[in-house]
Amino acid sequence: MNFFEQQDAARRRTVRLVVLFLLAVAAIVLAVNIVAALVFVGVSAETASGSLRIKAPASFYATVTMATLALITGGSLVQILRLADGGAAVARMLGARPVSRSSTDPAERRLLNVVEEMAIASGTAVPQVFVMDDQPAINAFAAGYSPGEAAVVVTRGTLDTLNRDELQGVVGHEFSHIMNGDMRLNLHLMGVLGGILLLTTLGRILARSSSRSNSKGSSLVLLGFGLIAIGYIGVLFGRLIQASVSRQREFLADASSVQFTRNRDGIGGALAKIGRMGSRVTHPRTEAASHMFFSAAMGSNMADLFPEWSATHPPLSERLKRIYGRPVAISDIVARSAPITPEPAQAAALSGFALGNEFGRSALERRGSAAETQAVVKTGANAVIAAMGDLSTRHADYALSLLDALPQHARELTRDTAGSRQAMFGLVFALSGPSTPVQMDLLRAGGEDAVRVAAIAAQLQGLGRTARLPLIALATPTLKSLASAERAAFMLLLQQLVVADRRVTLEEFVVITMLDAALSEHAGRAVPASYRKLEQLAEDARLILSLVAHATDGNAATSFEHGLKELGIPLALLEAGALNLPAVKAALARLNRLALMQKPRLVKALVRCALAEGELCVTDAELLRAICSTLDSPLPPFFEAMPYAA
Repeated sequence: MNFFEQQDAARRRTVRLVVLFLLAVAAIVLAVNIVAALVFVGVSAETASGSLRIKAPASFYATVTMATLALITGGSLVQILRLADGGAAVARMLGARPVSRSSTDPAERRLLNVVEEMAIASGTAVPQVFVMDDQPAINAFAAGYSPGEAAVVVTRGTLDTLNRDELQGVVGHEFSHIMNGDMRLNLHLMGVLGGILLLTTLGRILARSSSRSNSKGSSLVLLGFGLIAIGYIGVLFGRLIQASVSRQREFLADASSVQFTRNRDGIGGALAKIGRMGSRVTHPRTEAASHMFFSAAMGSNMADLFPEWSATHPPLSERLKRIYGRPVAISDIVARSAPITPEPAQAAALSGFALGNEFGRSALERRGSAAETQAVVKTGANAVIAAMGDLSTRHADYALSLLDALPQHARELTRDTAGSRQAMFGLVFALSGPSTPVQMDLLRAGGEDAVRVAAIAAQLQGLGRTARLPLIALATPTLKSLASAERAAFMLLLQQLVVADRRVTLEEFVVITMLDAALSEHAGRAVPASYRKLEQLAEDARLILSLVAHATDGNAATSFEHGLKELGIPLALLEAGALNLPAVKAALARLNRLALMQKPRLVKALVRCALAEGELCVTDAELLRAICSTLDSPLPPFFEAMPYAA
């Protein structure tokens, strides 16, 4: 299945989740009514005279049912609201600490480097990285509502115990969950289980009333213990639900990790060390997130008694057997595990990219240049769709080469918030011309060191076009650590710099679009599918298709017609003057709320438009990647990595 089919399959599994949740609620409501009836009879028998037959009225059961449903629904809603901020919210809930991008800890630097490599290879934004410092076992998880807003969390044991290959295996496994839509489903599961597990908490509160000596107090104790027992019914259903949606996904993620890293001993070594050292996480809120972890995070008698039903993860022996294709001994894998070594120092002598530098030129200027030397790829729309979400070794190798080619000073800029801001300002800064003094004044008014930004701009723009997206990817997680007001101020100043010359080049559009997608007020939150058919957003599709048509080096009308054939909607090309940044941003925001399986049609149309003449240059490829990033449809790097067959 391609990226969109995997995401759609994950969303359809939500239907099974809802059915199981409703069955769990029905069983809990029935059990609560039985316990409440026993308490009612007990209290009434002690206060009634004679041998009357005591029976609870129908209104009593209706009240108990409504109260139970309200409690479960309220608990689920509270949990869903707690998780509204996505992966970072889950990480904080489990006591994880964000890893500073400027960390000098060797283990943390190794982790950050591995995550950066895999993110750039897959075309997603670099996730925020967290560490659970108080957890010595080996485990990890990824969480978030979309690939562009994920968080990767590892335990301290993972950092201290695994070598680089094994760490790559674990992170590759988690990136499979990111790309296959599992994270969104896992967050929904955490939300609905919040209400079910709330009954156990309420039962414990009522049970503490045992110090009360009257009969009604004793009845409350009985009700409390009854709710605790019912809460464990909820735990049972919760485990069944978790197991039903996670076990097979773990096998798929293991296989994807091997495919991505080309190394069975990477993920295999990590699992073998878990067999020796364990993966148990002791945080009190682990239960709700146990299905998200790399390996079983909780010991459970229930899982031991009914492993096929309630275990959230397959047995280690079965996972290792599938990875190696035969039964293997854990001791043999651990024996050949390489020792942990420090990350090699980056070669600071590498100062640029082989593709030259034409940064800042508009599509019109590029068309008019006789010395146009941009590298191009020849591919097709079907190949591009197939590459989405494909964690291939070609993409990994290319991502590593991009990062290795970035000079040390450029990478260091993205390690702290001040440097990241200045680097992004530098990507849109005009090195000469009438807009330069205007931008200098804007920077000073915004509290920035204008002279330093100008110097950084000269350095970064000298690196070449291919450096732009890696720099954005590296700076994004650092900028996410800014407070909400600081993010808004940064984006406002960036937009002011872009429009200082009263025009927006394609390169500037790419920078501001990708950063806006990652740093906007609603970034990281779930986006509902509000439009079932692309036809409902025909005018928005027309606007974006016209943008791509005018951006390409060929004839705009011809390019537009090529895209229109895939779109299948009768539309007319908009004039270039009708395209403006606010309109494009609004159109992309609405198109992101399109039903998932309608998005491939739009992406194919955009790709066919850009490929009207059979070739794609760097800037056009960046434009496509920027547009797709706002649609939660990450495109991997094109150059040296695309499957070239159409």
